[in-house]
Amino acid sequence: MTPRPPASERLDRDELLTVALAIADTDGLDAVTLRRVATGFNVTPMALYWHFKDKDALLDALVERMLGEVDLSAGGATGLRPVMTTFLGVLRAHPALAEITPLRMMRTDAGIDLSELVIGLLRAEGHTPVAAAQLSIFLLDALIGLVINQPGELAVPDPARRATMLDAKRARLKSLSPQAYPNLTEAADFFLGVPDEAEYYERGLTMLMQGVQPAAPNQRVR
Repeated sequence: MTPRPPASERLDRDELLTVALAIADTDGLDAVTLRRVATGFNVTPMALYWHFKDKDALLDALVERMLGEVDLSAGGATGLRPVMTTFLGVLRAHPALAEITPLRMMRTDAGIDLSELVIGLLRAEGHTPVAAAQLSIFLLDALIGLVINQPGELAVPDPARRATMLDAKRARLKSLSPQAYPNLTEAADFFLGVPDEAEYYERGLTMLMQGVQPAAPNQRVR
């Protein structure tokens, strides 16, 4: 009788990442551990070391998996905005991973491919190599900021603590004098939540796209 291969070899890496990604999306990054993922497959954490030597390697793989969801064909002849739109959609789908993406992006093949595409599209618009590289970083950081700093969506894993912090913010804003702070009190509700997410992200993306338009020759940074 042929010996059955060890559990580490029987486990499918993509299935492990699917489970780990679901944990991150639902419970945050702190909940993503080799032990937690292994529990879903009724194996010991040691069985996962065949695929991921530690949590750091697992997080790299998760960022790779997330970036692999970006449709790189979205650019084509239409330019940068469609790529940024699909990238933003992926970040919104996996907000727990958004914040760790800048550190890990260049560790992944998917991140390298995305960076190459974005820099190439910026170069095609007339930016210098240094400007294109820097603008690609600005865009990444800004898109992540749109997601993790969305009004009303505090990056705090514990729901009770998040609710308490939001209540405190609400109480502070609502306590302001309309006479002393007419603009803040008028806009207070918009600091506490987003009534229309599509409008929020469209406005943010539009601002970013306008910001990376090449300057006139006499205005360019040299």
